Amino acid sequence: MTPAPAAANASTTVSSTASNIASISTITLERDCNGCPTGTRLELQRNGQAVATSTGKARLGTADRVSRASLSAAEFDALARQLLSGGFFEMAEIYETPGEQDGSWATLTVVRHGAAHQVFRREDAGPAALQSLEAAITALQARLVFVPDAR
Repeated sequence: MTPAPAAANASTTVSSTASNIASISTITLERDCNGCPTGTRLELQRNGQAVATSTGKARLGTADRVSRASLSAAEFDALARQLLSGGFFEMAEIYETPGEQDGSWATLTVVRHGAAHQVFRREDAGPAALQSLEAAITALQARLVFVPDAR
């Protein structure tokens, strides 16, 4: 018995979505601001590693601090699914108010099929979906148990 066209299309869509989710290998969120003593960088990897770095600034006398945590495949896949459904790969590379150079900024970089797609925003510029993605990543970071690297 041949599946109905709608059932075949649904099966293909589920398979395609799973393939797209699996093609995402790394999700990185960096945040900083002019004048801040440190910035932050969170790298989430499909292999289960999460690395949080507080980036120091030599001119302010601060040093990098690195911590690591384990990340479940389900949590990584949930973020990957949200990236796809939120249209991350269709977003522009830069969102900022022309002429604005100071203030906070964030860069979200996602590696899919071995190629990086990066979206930069200054202050609160950008679509609501980008802010939702950042909020989801921040919420995940808060749930993970990070252990500082030995100095």
